[in-house]
Amino acid sequence: MRRLIILLLGFGMLLTGCSNKTNVKEVEVYKAEDIPFKDGSGRVTISFESAMLDDGGAIIDGIIDVIVLAKGLKSTANYEISLKGDNNHGVVFGPKENVELRFGTMVGETSFQPNQQGELFVSMKNPVRIISKAKEVQVVVSEDGKEVLGTDPFILSKKISNR
Repeated sequence: MRRLIILLLGFGMLLTGCSNKTNVKEVEVYKAEDIPFKDGSGRVTISFESAMLDDGGAIIDGIIDVIVLAKGLKSTANYEISLKGDNNHGVVFGPKENVELRFGTMVGETSFQPNQQGELFVSMKNPVRIISKAKEVQVVVSEDGKEVLGTDPFILSKKISNR
């Protein structure tokens, strides 16, 4: 009886561990990957544009373009967009010299206000090194420090695949 209980507990732990895993997308060099926001209100496109390699062919740095289309936001509120890793390192979008804004307006150095339809369409190029030590990365849209939109986690490829 005791073995049966231990077996059932182990099986339950196995099922729980498998069901909690998210589908982490990998973004490869010279490719783009669309990553939806968890609630479906827009998407983020990660374009891994260039890579610097070490002697072994591993990616040590490069440039990614993070393109954010956020929908369903309050047109009168201010939002921050951040690219962050599980190690709490990352970057907040801004200042205006570093971003390309298609929908919405910039308010201050790092805040954005959506257009009348509640949409923000913003992109910013970032060096890979700012998130290279993270195991998983995500894009977060925040209002007054509170997350209102977030992507599923993704990772950047560590090696260049055969094209």
